[in-house]
Amino acid sequence: MKFFIILLVYFSQVYAFEVGHGKSIVIVTNSHQGTLSDGNRTLTLLPHPNHKTNGFVILPIDYHATLGKQELQWRGTDTNLVLDLDTVQVSYPVETLSVDSTKVTPPLETLERIAIEKTEAEKIYATTTPKRYWNKPFIRPIDSNTTSEYGSQRTYNGTLKSYHGGVDFRARTPLPILASNDGTVVLAKDRYYSGETVIIDHGEGLYTCYFHFSRLNVKAGEMVQRGQAIGLSGATGRITGPHLHFGIMIHGIQTDPIDLLTQINKLFGEQEVF
Repeated sequence: MKFFIILLVYFSQVYAFEVGHGKSIVIVTNSHQGTLSDGNRTLTLLPHPNHKTNGFVILPIDYHATLGKQELQWRGTDTNLVLDLDTVQVSYPVETLSVDSTKVTPPLETLERIAIEKTEAEKIYATTTPKRYWNKPFIRPIDSNTTSEYGSQRTYNGTLKSYHGGVDFRARTPLPILASNDGTVVLAKDRYYSGETVIIDHGEGLYTCYFHFSRLNVKAGEMVQRGQAIGLSGATGRITGPHLHFGIMIHGIQTDPIDLLTQINKLFGEQEVF
């Protein structure tokens, strides 16, 4: 599947490409101005981090997006293009997990807390900071093996069915967790499902999310730098054991973090995966 394309805006023709549900596309152009619309939202071209004459836009595809073809409209300063997008099924892994029963069927007294935390997160992800905080490739928050992929179809305790909205890294003992890139901490607190949590705003609608800490080293409102230790890994929240859950939200949509950050790093000429 083709997740990274280069759009030459001076051609008047139809571009066709496909993407898996839950993935994202980074579209690079040789123009500084333009918008991409899918009928429900319009995304504005962003300055390329490595080439002054180019721009780019990130188009995330929701995990629950309708499969099949649709048309996207690209509008530049003097050129309009039609992009044919084909959203295809991805064969994600299947996982059966056993967790604390209260994390599947929460006690009544916790429901208000859960609802407040959900609303709080939705408000954060719906906010787009115009400023870009990062100017270097993204790094892994921990040097460890992946234990659970993004998009895994999960069943908890034989009843609750969901999908994995991030990627899990092994962390059997408390290890330093690093900020993947420069940004502002917009949330640092204990939450019912994600445990001790940090969310970093990198600007332009891009957020990285870090769950299940045993200790936090930062507070909301702090600026952090790429590679800064923001806390220690742990086993708080809904977990099967100690690990780090790492996720990405872009334009309010959860997406495969490894897939997207690998594409962003290619803007810098990085050939290795994130």
